[in-house]
Amino acid sequence: MGEKQQEKIWTRDEVVAAFRKMWDPFPHIVLLLTKDRTIQAANAKALEMGVRVGSKCYQLTGSKEVHEVCLANAALQENQAKRNVGPYAERFLDTYWLPIAGEKDLYIHFSIDITKWADPALMKGTVASGR
Repeated sequence: MGEKQQEKIWTRDEVVAAFRKMWDPFPHIVLLLTKDRTIQAANAKALEMGVRVGSKCYQLTGSKEVHEVCLANAALQENQAKRNVGPYAERFLDTYWLPIAGEKDLYIHFSIDITKWADPALMKGTVASGR
C-alpha cells in the first residue's frame, strides 16, 4: 500500500468513450476539442443538432463576436476551468472551458442558455446582442 500507483494513461478512444458516457445525457451541446479547435467528440444533443466530429468549433457559428470571448487557450495554459457569462445574439449564455486532467491539448466546451433567468437590462448596449 505504500507504493505509488502509476497514473493510467488513457488512449484517445478511452477519453472519447468516457466523454460520451458522461455527457450524452446532458441537455445542451457539449464538445470535446483539441487545442487547434478540432471537435474530437460531441454529445448526443450536439450530434442531433448536426455537429460533425472532425470539424472546427468556430465553423459552427457565422459570428466572430462569440469567439472573441473564447477562453480555451487560457484554460489549457493554466490547466484550470474557465467560465464566461454574458450576452450573445439575443441570448444570455453561461459558457465553460474545462481542461481534461492528464491531457495537454484536450478540453470540454459547452454553453447553457440562461436567457429566461437573466435580467433583460444585461442585454442592452452589447455588441453581440446588436442592441
